[in-house]
Formats: sequence, C-alpha cells, structure tokens
Amino acid sequence: MPLTTPPAIFFHPDAVESDGKDIVGRRSAGQSFLKGFLAHVTGDHVATVTQTIAGAKAFETLIRSMGETRDVRAQALRGQGGFSDAGTIFFPGPGYVDAAWRRQRFDPTACSLVGITHTVSTRRVIESMHTLIAEPVEPWDAIICTSRAVQSVVQQQMDLEVDYYRQRFGATRVPMPQLPIIPLGINAADFERSDQSRAAMRARFNTPETAVVVMTMGRFTSVEKANPAPLFIALEQVAKATTKPVHLWMVGWASREAEDALHRAGAAALCPSVVTHIIDGRVPEVRRDIWSGADIFTLPVDNIQETFGLVPVEAMAAGLPVIMPDWNGFRDTVVHGETGYLIPTAMSQAGAGLTIAQRFADGTDDYLRYLSIVQQQTMIDIPAYAEALSALVSDPEKRRAMGAAGRRHVAAHLDWSAIIPQYLALAEELEGLRANAVATTPRLNRSAISPIEVDPFTLYQDYPSQAPVATSVVSHRRDLTSKGLADLDLLNGRALYGRRIVPDEIVLRISSAVSDSEPMTIAALSSQLKLAIGIVSASLLFLAKFDYVSIDEMKPNWRRN
Repeated sequence: MPLTTPPAIFFHPDAVESDGKDIVGRRSAGQSFLKGFLAHVTGDHVATVTQTIAGAKAFETLIRSMGETRDVRAQALRGQGGFSDAGTIFFPGPGYVDAAWRRQRFDPTACSLVGITHTVSTRRVIESMHTLIAEPVEPWDAIICTSRAVQSVVQQQMDLEVDYYRQRFGATRVPMPQLPIIPLGINAADFERSDQSRAAMRARFNTPETAVVVMTMGRFTSVEKANPAPLFIALEQVAKATTKPVHLWMVGWASREAEDALHRAGAAALCPSVVTHIIDGRVPEVRRDIWSGADIFTLPVDNIQETFGLVPVEAMAAGLPVIMPDWNGFRDTVVHGETGYLIPTAMSQAGAGLTIAQRFADGTDDYLRYLSIVQQQTMIDIPAYAEALSALVSDPEKRRAMGAAGRRHVAAHLDWSAIIPQYLALAEELEGLRANAVATTPRLNRSAISPIEVDPFTLYQDYPSQAPVATSVVSHRRDLTSKGLADLDLLNGRALYGRRIVPDEIVLRISSAVSDSEPMTIAALSSQLKLAIGIVSASLLFLAKFDYVSIDEMKPNWRRN
C-alpha cells in the first residue's frame, strides 16, 4: 500500500553543516541525507517537524538555498497543535527529542517516530537509548541501524533495559521500536573524478604522476576516528619494498593541537620512506577534488566510536579502491576482493572489560580516556594491511578495476536513490502497523499527560489556602485602564518576561464588567461575557493579586482543616 502522505524530516540546524560549526560525521551525513531526501521523495510538498516555528523558517531558508521549490508544510513540537500530519517523522539521531511524550496529547497511533544511529558509544547516546524505553514508544516506531554491528549494540542495550524493567517492576510487556538495518547513503555524483581535478591536486601538493598516493580522510583524532600508527607501519613496509614513490595524503583537521602533533610526529617516526602531506580537509575545493588526485583510499579504524564510516563509500564513489579494517559498518559497504580489501581485526573477548565499564559508568574515565583504554585492546592485522597495500601499489590495473567496481557498487546500493526508497518502504511498513492499532501506553489522566507534563494547579494544589470556584463572588475594588495595566506590567514582571496567560484586552474587558455590575459569581460573569470559566478565573486572580477586584467565598482547602 503506497504512503498516504510524504514523510517528514525533523529539522534542527545543528544536524547539518553550516558556517561556524565543526565538520563532523553526523552533520555531513545529515546534510547529505537532506539533499538525498529532497531529490528522491516525491510529492507536491516537503514536510518538516521542528521544535519551534523559527526552526521551520530556518528549514525553508536552507532548502530554498539548495534549489527546492515545492511548498513547505511545517509543524512544531512546541505549542498546542499536533504534528502527525506526515504520518512518519525521521529524526537525525537515535532518539525522538520529546516527541513520544508530546504525541500522547493527541493520538499515539497517528504517526511513527523514526530515529537513526550515528555513534553508539558516547554516554549521552547510551543513556538516551535507555531513557527511550521509559518513554511511550510504540511498536510502530523505529530506530534505523546503519549496519549489522550497530544493530547488535542497540539490541543489547535495549535488552538490558528490558531485563531491568522486568526484574525490578515485574513488567510483563515492554513495547520496543523496530530496529531495521538501512545504511547511510551519499550523493554519488558529488564525487565524480576528473582529470583536471587530478592534475590540480597533484600540482598543489607537489606530487608527481609517477607517485602512488594513498589517501585518508577524517578528523585527526587517534581515539575517536583512527589511530594512524598501524597505517604508518604498514605503509613503511610497502614503501621499502617498492621502487615506486609512495605518498600519503592525510586529509582532515585536528580539533586539538596535540592530535595534530601526534599525527605529524607519527608519520615522521614510523614511515620516513613515505612522503606525507597533512592536508586541511575543511577547504571546500579540497573536499570536492582531493579524491581525484589519489590512487588508493584507506582509514585504519579500530575504535568503538566509529559505527558506519561514510568516507570509504565516498572514496568508492570517486573510483578509488579502498582498504578498510574488517570493523563494524565497513564490512557492510566494502565488498572484499571486488571493491577493495577488508583487513582482519581483533579485540579482547567479551567479559574482559568489566572494570573499564565500571570506570566509564562512574565517571572515573571520561569519554576520550574510555575510548583510549578500549582501543588499546583492539588491533588491525598489520601484515595483512601491508599485503593489501602492496597489491594495489604495485598493480595499477587492479586499482582501476576495483575503483570501477566501487563506483558501480555505490551507484546500485549506497546512493540516496537506492537508500531513500528503503526509508519510504519502512514508512509504509510502520503505517501498516499503525492501522487499527491500539496504543500500548494510554494517557495518564486529564491533568498529567506525562510525569513531567502535569497541570501545575493540580500538582501544587496543597500550596494555597483556597481556590476560586464557580460560585465564588467577585466584587469591584478599583478601576483599571489600558495605560494602568501597561504601567503595572512594568512593575510586576509581565513586561520583563513577555508572558501573558490571558490577552490584555480580555483582562480589561473582565475588569470593566466587574466594575459595571453588582457583585456576581464567577459562573455568572463567565456566562455574561461568553468566556470560558477558566479564562475568567485566571484573569480574576490576576486582578485580585493587585487589588482591582476581590474574590469572596473561595473554596477552602480541606486538607488544611
């Protein structure tokens, strides 16, 4: 059954690249996804959900700059309206912000919430996955896992949380989101090689055409991205065994000066036979054209922070053979022996890291130290690494064949034209699960949609001595003018904080009605003015606070008796 309406993107400016923000994988992936989504989701409009209306305006400005001309239909999580018109909402992280709770305000079966994993090792992400189980998540929600390895991590984390609820609370059911596997994608055409770009990049970095260029791409961080030492060691072995000049282009940027120094010192000490260039990957023309100048792509990743890795996919799209560790998501994107090589990896056996886990959980080790400790017990097979590098350095025809195979593989399986239909198929599947479904988590009660969304006048009802009721009698004390109200607001904080529960014109109308009448009940005043009794009561309390009216015969708080 086709979708009844195009799905929506939850948009937050931090999820995409822009001026002033660090270039990190999740933002690059978010920017690429948005471009692919706009290109491959059909319909007469583009749907978005944002935190605020201001966010919706930022979204429209962004997509207009990308050439999108369709109407934008935006809904905001904040506010009193619903946000379920699109049916399925895709979020840029594994969680749903607070949309699951806000969905409780209307109909939980009206929409599906779909997140996507990036890194799954940070404390924040781990805690968010655990917190998610406590939210009113439904079986028609999902978290997209970008690889089989990531799905394993998410499943284990959630299974532990489910066990906790069963053991502590005796839970007989714990609703879970779906965990489909859909890889990240790219716009393959963005990485088209050209002879002109190749010549320009080689000239820019003083690299003769006779040299074989091995390229890396990513932030220079030995624990969060890739420890370069195994590559340096393997590449030195290759350079010594060949007569061809071997150059290493390390394309990226360091967020810490110490990491930049580490990479430079490591290259000088561990691969002195290789001509190494440290290249700033934030320069737009470099990011666009550098691929054409290289011959082989690799990145020696063996840390748990990396989950999928877009850069080898981008390299394959650029026609480069890739040599990657057989590590998490790489084994789902690189076809060993066809588009490149996967190098064996190893880590300590399950159960060997209990002390490491305790130190991370109690804060003894921060995130970077946690990653560093774990990485000290992982490895890439350096002899196999050197063998794969040697095979490609010595054989230009093999490089061309694997590069061509990589381009075909990405076009068929990892371009957004192949990935977005999988998102839409997931949306269709979730829409089918919503049909005739019954929410597993009903609303708590009328005054408490969620444990943190409680009517304050219910939650704090034991604070005051009494409360006005419909039969409470209201009497005039003194007149209030519009100027008087404006002057008062300069002194009472309303002007300072810009919040008014009732518009000024209604407050003045109620004040005038009380002034013109004999004492009357709140119910009578509400009927006379044709205003909801809640609005009248709120306005009268405000007026009584500053002695413009009095409210008699309020309901005593029986708990104080």
